[in-house]
Amino acid sequence: MELLRLSSNHVEFNYNKYDNMQSNITLYNDTLTPIAFKFKASNRNIFLVRPAIGIVQPKQNQVVHVTLHCKVLENAMTNEFNEKLQLNSIPIFSGIQDPVAIFKDPSRPSDNQKISIAIQTMDKKITSQGCGGPEQVFQSLHKQNSQLDFHNDTTEPKFDQTRFQASNNPPNFELLQQELAKNEQQLLNLQKTHSNSILKPKNEPNKNSKDTILMIIVSIMSFYLILRYFDLTNRIIPK
Repeated sequence: MELLRLSSNHVEFNYNKYDNMQSNITLYNDTLTPIAFKFKASNRNIFLVRPAIGIVQPKQNQVVHVTLHCKVLENAMTNEFNEKLQLNSIPIFSGIQDPVAIFKDPSRPSDNQKISIAIQTMDKKITSQGCGGPEQVFQSLHKQNSQLDFHNDTTEPKFDQTRFQASNNPPNFELLQQELAKNEQQLLNLQKTHSNSILKPKNEPNKNSKDTILMIIVSIMSFYLILRYFDLTNRIIPK
């Protein structure tokens, strides 16, 4: 008999090619003992489970939110789809608040339940094949959920899709080069504008000085011409 009763022996998703898929599974503790649980996955890069580790108190339940990457069927044949979750559970004493240390103790035996994944497409339902042999490796999902709430928080988690996108989409070096060239050109334009803004104040005093000198020269010449005019006038028309 399993320590935790599941609402279903599989987690079912409605297929979405462009957005990550969401589903829930509920863990029921029908015993009089607190049960610590921890989720593992056959492929940690395509699953996000919140909470991935926690404690279900006696006669209580815990809703677990599971997110599946939208590209899960693009890299595998339908008849080879075999992704699964594994639920490890250990009975603990009352008063224990941190389940992490429980699962670090190798002397504690745990109950392991494999949970199949089902994806409902437009025309058929794809279910993970077989039960998985003992050689199937399940990876811990605890590290990808660094901030966990162990107090039965059933709020829908905010899912970071960029982690999945980065792990499945190889970088486009041509676009990176274009972006780099664009940024370099913007930097050059900024430097040019900055240089002009620095040179402009320096040039303006020189321009003002030249204008002042020119005005002085013009004034002197005008004064000289006036004096010359009066001198010629006095010579031609004597008093």
